[in-house]
Formats: sequence, C-alpha cells, structure tokens
Amino acid sequence: MDFGLLASLAGLAVLDSLNTSTMLAVVVVVLTARRPAATGWAYLAGAVLAFYLVAAGLLLGASAAEDALADFSMWARRAIFAVLALFLVRLGWRRLRTRPKRPAVRLPSWVNPWSAVGLGALTTALDLPSAFPLFFAVSRLVDVPIGTAQGLALLAGYAVVYALPTLGVFVVGLRLKDRMRDRLEQFASGYGKGEVAASRPIAALYLAAAAASAAIAVFVIG
Repeated sequence: MDFGLLASLAGLAVLDSLNTSTMLAVVVVVLTARRPAATGWAYLAGAVLAFYLVAAGLLLGASAAEDALADFSMWARRAIFAVLALFLVRLGWRRLRTRPKRPAVRLPSWVNPWSAVGLGALTTALDLPSAFPLFFAVSRLVDVPIGTAQGLALLAGYAVVYALPTLGVFVVGLRLKDRMRDRLEQFASGYGKGEVAASRPIAALYLAAAAASAAIAVFVIG
C-alpha cells in the first residue's frame, strides 16, 4: 500500500483528533460522574463508533456515486474546498468582534454508563460539520485504487488515531484526578468564562485561508 496515502491519512487523523470539546466532555465525566471510569469508557465508545460509522457511510456513499458519475471525485473535492472556504469566512467574521466564550460543558443528571454511549455519539455528530480532515481523508480514499474493505480498514485506523488524545486525557484524568483536580476543574469551568477578544490579524488569516480554499476549488481542482 502506498506510504504517501498512509502518511496523509495519519496526518489528517491527528488534525481531527485535536478536538477540545470532546476532551472537555471527558474531563467533566471524570470530575462529576458517579461512575467516572465506566461512564467515560461508554462515552468514548459512543463517540468513536459514531465517528467511524459516519466515515464509513461517507466512503460507501462516495464510492457508489463515483460508479455512477465518472467525475464525482472532482466535484466532491470542489465541494469540500468550497464548504471549507465558507467555514473559514465564518471564523474570520467572528474574530472581528469580541464575544463571550462558549458555555462550559456540564454533565446532565441522567448520564450513566448506559446513556453515555448515546451522549458520546450525539456530541460527535454535533462536531462533524467542523471535521474537515475527515472529508479530505474520504476524498483521498475515493481517488485511490483500493477495495472497499481496505478503505473501511483504513478508516478504522483513522478512528483509532482520532480517539488517542481524548483517550489519553481520560486515562490520565482517572489516575491523577485527586492530584490534578484543581487544574481539571479550572479547565472545565474556565472554558465558558470571560470573552474572546476581537483580532483583526487572526480574522485576516482566516479570510486569506478562505480565499485560498475557494481558489483551489475553482482554479486548481479539475
């Protein structure tokens, strides 16, 4: 199998794994769940399983469409870069004004080792619109001459890499909860306090990246 393909998928998976909202939810589970270990493992299982099922669905759907439309992969890549450009424009626009931080994640009272599976799947589904590395990875798999089984296996490895940082936070949190409680609580509660200051330089970077992404969609891909 092409080493370049594996390296590109690994890099995209690492980018996808840097998901602070999922890590934050795991910290909240460790600090507040009645059975933090069982609840945390269930949450992670639901999150990773949902991520993999969505990735597999994207791959199977893209492969089926490619059989029907010879130029599907070109339009798929254009659509990905176009959506990425819109997302970056939105981020740039938000950085032009000061705004309060997002509210901190709180663990609902009904969360337990059984319901945590669904909660993990739900939070993953809510984060998927920003999972652009996954869309790039699926587009890459559609372009290469490999079988469906190989593609699904590669996506399973992708999901494992995606889960590793959150898994690390969870395991360390469980083992060092008493020693690190103050820091963990500061991370969990401080997430929603204060404001995000406006920044024109950062906004300009986002907008420049959006322009580059749009240019790739229009002029490069074809």
